[in-house]
Amino acid sequence: MNQPNAFATFKEHRGVVYRTSTYLQWGPNSEGHHSLGSCLLLNPGSAKLFRERPASNHSIMGQTTLDPTMRQLIRLVEAFYGKRALVGRFHIYNLFSVQNAAAVSAISHFEQLIDEKETTLEAQLVSTQELQKHPWLLIGWGLSHHHSWQHLSSLKKQWKQRIAAAGIPTFGKPCPKGMDYYHPSPPLHATKEKIVEELVEIYRKTIGRKSAHPL
Repeated sequence: MNQPNAFATFKEHRGVVYRTSTYLQWGPNSEGHHSLGSCLLLNPGSAKLFRERPASNHSIMGQTTLDPTMRQLIRLVEAFYGKRALVGRFHIYNLFSVQNAAAVSAISHFEQLIDEKETTLEAQLVSTQELQKHPWLLIGWGLSHHHSWQHLSSLKKQWKQRIAAAGIPTFGKPCPKGMDYYHPSPPLHATKEKIVEELVEIYRKTIGRKSAHPL
């Protein structure tokens, strides 16, 4: 199966880098606008642009390197769809768009940016119309939690409301307590294998044939 490519849009504001949109592309970029699915994670990781061009609103977009999370998502999508030749896009959404590969540091920074009114909760969300383009949404924003992270807690609730309003089918591996979901790309290699198996089983039980979009 052909290795997909990653594309993203970045924006810098007052020294902070935001990755505002990301997708993995199977097949030619000019042809594959069809959505293979989507996910909602915590925040953008370490992927960097290597082919870029200016975009609107002082943004830069282009092809990026594949970070470890993207590589794991590729394995997942290909496992969900089996041996079919894929053409289309898998969209990666994040609770918030501040780029930082260290989760706790990223959340603390995000909380500070909200307090300082450098960004807003609303700016992190996407529209219901955007979400409705996808056959399903994998939720996997991780288990990082602290009682002081009030903005993150509010943001999770707003995302859940937006997803419910869109009516998009969702799945993930839920935490036994609270409203969190295991991240699909844990750091340990052995755990990566295990969660792929678990998420494939959850996908087949909860989404399965409901997402039979033509490929």
